[in-house]
Amino acid sequence: MDCLEHICTEGCTNVGPYDMDPSKNKGPCSKFSTCHGLQLSIKHFATCKKRVNGGCLRCKRMWQLLRLHSSICDQPDECRVPLCSQFKLKVQQDRKRDDAKWRLLVRKVVSAKAVSSLSLAKRKEKTSED
Repeated sequence: MDCLEHICTEGCTNVGPYDMDPSKNKGPCSKFSTCHGLQLSIKHFATCKKRVNGGCLRCKRMWQLLRLHSSICDQPDECRVPLCSQFKLKVQQDRKRDDAKWRLLVRKVVSAKAVSSLSLAKRKEKTSED
């Protein structure tokens, strides 16, 4: 995660924020051992044509990494990692939709319980009349 944030905020050798030029330093990054591999994944993710149709394994891993970052990011408004705020927004929308489904389920259970208790009362009434 730290390496991803490093690349997206400060930039590193070949990859960096959209509003900055790549670093002039072409040597390996000294901050993180994973920098080079992650930069290759970011470049692939940006240019992959399969990503649209379900994607390839490398793109799926990049999606997972971006989504994981957004789930632990505590600065969504200032975050420079791509798609962070969009993932957070989607989670909020999903949560609202799930809450709405839950409320609907509760209403259905309550109404089914009410109908059940009415039919039970009618059965008891009918057996006491016999």
